[in-house]
Amino acid sequence: MPMLVLMTALEGASVAPEVVRWQPADFAFHSTAAHENPFSVGFSATVMGPGGLTFSIPGFHDGEGTWKVRVSPTAEGAWSLVTHSDDPALDGKSAAFTCVAGDNPHVHGGLRVDPDHPRHFVYQDGTRYFAMGYECDWLWALDMGDPALPTINGFLDRLAAEGFNFIILNVYAHDCGWRKGRTGDDDYGPPPMYAWAGSNEHPDHSRLNLAFWQHYDRVIEALWRRGIVAHIMLKVYNKMVRWPAPRSREEELYFRTIGARYAAYCNVVWDFSKEAHNEKDLGYKVEWLRRLAELDPYGRLRTVHDDSAAYDEGAYDEVLDFRSDQQHSRWHETILSQRRMRGWPCVNVEFGYEHGPGGLEDKTYGVVQTPEEVCRRAWEVCLAGGYVAYYYTYTAWDVIRPEDNPPGYRYFRNLREFFERTRYWLLEPADELVSVGYCLADAGREYVVFLNEAGPVEVRLEGVQGELVAEWYQPFTGARASAGKVRAGVVRLTPPADWGAVPVALHVGA
Repeated sequence: MPMLVLMTALEGASVAPEVVRWQPADFAFHSTAAHENPFSVGFSATVMGPGGLTFSIPGFHDGEGTWKVRVSPTAEGAWSLVTHSDDPALDGKSAAFTCVAGDNPHVHGGLRVDPDHPRHFVYQDGTRYFAMGYECDWLWALDMGDPALPTINGFLDRLAAEGFNFIILNVYAHDCGWRKGRTGDDDYGPPPMYAWAGSNEHPDHSRLNLAFWQHYDRVIEALWRRGIVAHIMLKVYNKMVRWPAPRSREEELYFRTIGARYAAYCNVVWDFSKEAHNEKDLGYKVEWLRRLAELDPYGRLRTVHDDSAAYDEGAYDEVLDFRSDQQHSRWHETILSQRRMRGWPCVNVEFGYEHGPGGLEDKTYGVVQTPEEVCRRAWEVCLAGGYVAYYYTYTAWDVIRPEDNPPGYRYFRNLREFFERTRYWLLEPADELVSVGYCLADAGREYVVFLNEAGPVEVRLEGVQGELVAEWYQPFTGARASAGKVRAGVVRLTPPADWGAVPVALHVGA
């Protein structure tokens, strides 16, 4: 049963209903007025919480004379709201509720940039977050017409078990140029439902297809329930979508709807567009990033996918919270360069595409790599202090085979598990401390070394007091092997000979 709380607002109710902290709750209001276009009715609410907390949030039309306000309380205690509308039947209505503690171990509040370690993330309740992404642009296209989401729920359970904790997905995408049309039952481009009235060929952007949006609600809720961050790309310029005209009333409806329906989910991150460099009007992008902040009183993190020139010139410094790029070469060096430009989290969200079970010729997109190569690149990114997202050719775009079992799942789970056994948020790039490969270090306390091919390495351990424990790690198998105890100075360590010529990692710490 969905955990999204659905509530009918009752003025003067004797007992305020309870809402769990950080859980979205819908307050529904009704009007019998005849509106030519109910999506054009102005509707919002002022929300009041403990300690004088006050914010405004847009509402949304949800069909059959119903308008809703979706609220997620951020603190325990008494809350209330009052509505505002140009429809008298919807104006000045009020509701009250009580926020109580929740028991979902996967929900920790909104994702934040760590103020003490600003190149890393932390949840609102202080829980650390090592970002391990998974791209599934068309996730929402599965199970359309089935509210139980049988395929999506099974798929997300599996991804969560493999350690993936954020999913990159579009709000809407239509088709891929390299795999046009419905080429099989596993091809979801074009998808079964359109986001607006009409069709992609003949759209009516002044009205929304509510069946689509109600389905998308269930998808985001499924991610929220598992504590998986929804990295939502609001637009995409190379997937054959007929978007509303820029700066039009219809575009305002689209963005306002996104804010109204999804800002209340604490697991949401906003991304203006996939391949945002395709939008050449920088002013337009910055305008909408600022507008998103107005539509989202919770301060969800904002980023932009792959707009390197604008990032490099500082155009996004005041409107974004972290950097997202796709980089297909010089993975380590690029993250180091980006970190020098600005002290925020840097994520390489697209750096390799794992092939299907048939090998390098088994692909949907025209480019693939082996699972081992994709994994190796991910380690290079992480050893520069960055974060990564995983691509599999049969789930990344409109061809989706969630039952596949690519080797990369295990490799990326190993990567996350390795780093979560370290104090990674304290580690800084320090390649100068090793004779070969890459190094992260909290000098004197902890070191992580990565070698693209197993072999001897010299590590300069400066400021070490007493002894530290050294351990080798094999990224593909997860095998560990003791490297003994080490003291201050330059130490020479060699991985197990029987591991062969594979990438290896070394951890040195207490």
